[in-house]
Amino acid sequence: MSSVKVMLVVSLFIPAVRPGSDLFKLKCLPAVGILAQTTVIRCFFKNTTDIQILGVYLTKAEQKEPFFSQVGLERSGDPRFSLENLAVGPSLQIYDTMFSDEGKYQYRVITDSGAKEIQFSISVTAKYKDLITSTWPEYVIDGGPASLYCNATGGYPEGFIHWFDHSGTNWTINSELTKVPKNISGVKSVALSSKLTFKSINLGLAPFRCIIFNSKYVQDGENTLKIASAISSNVTFCAKASERV
Repeated sequence: MSSVKVMLVVSLFIPAVRPGSDLFKLKCLPAVGILAQTTVIRCFFKNTTDIQILGVYLTKAEQKEPFFSQVGLERSGDPRFSLENLAVGPSLQIYDTMFSDEGKYQYRVITDSGAKEIQFSISVTAKYKDLITSTWPEYVIDGGPASLYCNATGGYPEGFIHWFDHSGTNWTINSELTKVPKNISGVKSVALSSKLTFKSINLGLAPFRCIIFNSKYVQDGENTLKIASAISSNVTFCAKASERV
């Protein structure tokens, strides 16, 4: 079984590496982080059975100096970055992921079998939240005109809103989606607003569901819109009025 050993470095001096650095490879996978959550960048060694990590250095592609490094158990630079598990391999993690973490990186790993450098990328997304649904008019007449609304905020990149009736039929093709990009102090988002319009609505199709999908068509959330019938509302109002007589 492959294993990775950790060498604790007690000084700034890094021991000489063994020859044969071409015998192993370093691989890192592109990472997709979620805003304000922990992001893991999966990195691993290939073609090796026994290796010791001496130090790592992480540099943004457009910069010259590392903004994070770790030699043994001693870290320096951005405190949000760290090795995920030094005893297992060179994978990295970011606490409290920010949009400023997006971009390309140069990652240099020093081992007792040589040094390897690789480039990887990080993209950052944000989940949609605060789904709000409503109707116009507030009380809908069966067979009359009606518009259904669904709004969501906080998501990035831009996502999609789909409409379904109680039987699962997709009505999205009849809807109009508005996207409003925002950037407040470096926090990016795209507000979504969808309007589903009926010239003659069939209340037998209710309730309708508004479902939010992110840019990769993964569901972020949903809300069920229960339509208030104008007839039911009038019946209730008349009943209460007769009770007061």
